[in-house]
Amino acid sequence: MKPVIFTLLLIAAFGMFARTVSRLVRFLLRGRPEAPPARMDRWPERLASVAIYFLGQKKVAEPPSYTAARRGITSRHHQWIFWGFLLITIGTVELLVAGVAPSFSLAFIGETPYRALKLLIDWMSLIVLLMIGYAFFRRLVLKPRLIPMSLDAGLILGMIAGLMVTHFAYHAFHFASAGTQDIAGPLRWMDDRWFISYQLAEALGGGGAGYHTVADVAWWTHVLILLAFLNYIPFSKHIHLLGALPNILFRNLDARIVGTKRNLEDENDYGVGKLEQLTWKQMLDGYACTECARCSNYCPAFNTDKPLSPMHLIHDIKHEMMERGALELKLAHLEGERKEEVQKRLLGSPPEDGGAEGPASGMEPFVGGRIKDETLWACTTCGACQEVCPVFIEHPRAIVDMRTHLVLSESRMPAELSRTFTNLERNSNPWGIGADQRMAWAQGPDGGLEVPTVEENPGAEYLLFVGCAGAFDDRIKKAMKALVQVLKAAKVSFAVLGEQEQCSGDPARRGGNEYLFQMQAQANVDAMNEHKVRKVVASCPHCFHTIKNEYPAFGGKYEVIHHSQLLEHLITEKRLTLTEPLAANFTYHDSCYLGRWNSEYEAPRRVLEAVPGSTGLIELGRKREHGFCCGGGGGRMWMEEKIGTRVNRNRTDEILATGAKIAAVACPYCAIMITDGVKDAGAEERIEVLDLAEVVARALPDGHGKAKRPESA
Repeated sequence: MKPVIFTLLLIAAFGMFARTVSRLVRFLLRGRPEAPPARMDRWPERLASVAIYFLGQKKVAEPPSYTAARRGITSRHHQWIFWGFLLITIGTVELLVAGVAPSFSLAFIGETPYRALKLLIDWMSLIVLLMIGYAFFRRLVLKPRLIPMSLDAGLILGMIAGLMVTHFAYHAFHFASAGTQDIAGPLRWMDDRWFISYQLAEALGGGGAGYHTVADVAWWTHVLILLAFLNYIPFSKHIHLLGALPNILFRNLDARIVGTKRNLEDENDYGVGKLEQLTWKQMLDGYACTECARCSNYCPAFNTDKPLSPMHLIHDIKHEMMERGALELKLAHLEGERKEEVQKRLLGSPPEDGGAEGPASGMEPFVGGRIKDETLWACTTCGACQEVCPVFIEHPRAIVDMRTHLVLSESRMPAELSRTFTNLERNSNPWGIGADQRMAWAQGPDGGLEVPTVEENPGAEYLLFVGCAGAFDDRIKKAMKALVQVLKAAKVSFAVLGEQEQCSGDPARRGGNEYLFQMQAQANVDAMNEHKVRKVVASCPHCFHTIKNEYPAFGGKYEVIHHSQLLEHLITEKRLTLTEPLAANFTYHDSCYLGRWNSEYEAPRRVLEAVPGSTGLIELGRKREHGFCCGGGGGRMWMEEKIGTRVNRNRTDEILATGAKIAAVACPYCAIMITDGVKDAGAEERIEVLDLAEVVARALPDGHGKAKRPESA
């Protein structure tokens, strides 16, 4: 009778689970396809990712935040719970099959391997139980930020603990009811006394039929918890057990690319305003989220009290997908008034002012409703969230896609950004200075730097992409002049586009104005292709990133080099000799678009190490892949920062705390933002912010026209 009842229970439980999962898949498939071969190529790399990041849990053990790192709080216990579950699942399969066919056992693999497996499962069950205890302690006592002791977390942890306790209860009472004895085999370390369950049975002593009944109760309790846990997973935070593996498998192996080329002839490709405009992978991100809160804890916007939590944004995607999907499935089976009622809930009713659909009698809009405008505009697209995510969720791409909808479909954006777009349209630079002044930076009272254009030096090895900051910002003009001096000192053959150069398009694309970006990108590509450019060097990581990763979609395929990489190369090849000591210690601020988005951390540091007279590089606490943003990326350079503390001030305070005399940067935005932060802190006399090119120019031998720091500074 027991096998029959168990079989019916098993069929019901797995049937319910299959039905739930099929609904989740149907919700997911409402997303847009991605252009092939996206997500479906390079299978060896993808399978390796699953082995490393899913099975190996490589990123899970990292501290959930900077604060947690200082307190020594990690998530390493999660690794043991996961690995324990993988192993225990083998025993679970045996239990389920044996419930249907009592004679089944895995003993067919051989006595010694079987006993080794059972012993390992026994000990791993104890480890998992201990780790669950630590998980409760962590949430209740240590309290990492954004990881609360919720009802959902309590149920999940409680059910896992229940599975381990009933495992030991069943085996201990089963042993005790049969009478314990040592079955010493050829491998004494595997005799029964090594089993925790056996030791518990010995402590219980003999109990006869009563113990046998308790063992049966424990077995059924274990089975019921297991099947309840299985069906609770899709409705809990542990839905990531279903979404994490495929999300890692289909991750963007070229995750340095923020955006893809949109078809602007198709109005449905004007960004993401409705759920259906997300891709299936962006929807899958919602299922994969582990709620570890790393993305929010490392987010510069969240850490300076802006209305953006990357974790909650992904949750909003998941909730929209599940709620709207459930209503649409329900709609397919209704007629008449009930169908109209559900349709109203899906669409909402238009507000009286005739604006966007509102939530008066249904669901509020996805973008602009569930996800607020101010949430999207707070993002600096620094990539910190994506970098730390253990399941490779792509938050920045989703944010930029939603911004694109706001700009192209709704014409809704911060007023300052609107002015920036106007400046870009009229003068091809965010400052709005006349485009005919793009080469004015190279002029001076002494006749200028004699910077050759592509017409004047058509066979130049490098095209120097000056960028808007280098051409129009007074502070960055100095860094660009220093770079030119260094290139000339190294006898590098270079040229510039001159007045043919337009903005790279980074502010437009990150700000959501895809039309404007594509116009600028295509204009630059056409100019560079016309002059047969092969190598491009850029001092701005935003220009570097855009030209390197996004121009190929417009026919612009070049070898793109950041100036820090070129400076390192010139120093290594001894084409530059640095002899003048700066007699100062340095700290270095990692640029998000050079570091996280393009994995260049070493070149700037090697350049600084080559400067004589320095007492050494003082590393910031938040550095390399965990570096903290200056606050200027993602179009934020052109928007007022009115909420919370300023991102650049947060970073500047960390820089000042090092006591360094020079803060080296490798990005115009970083130079501007950190300089402003130093001024805001009233610390101009304590530290100087210098671009790498300025550092190198000062260290050149006399006679190279380098600019020295004024004594008064």
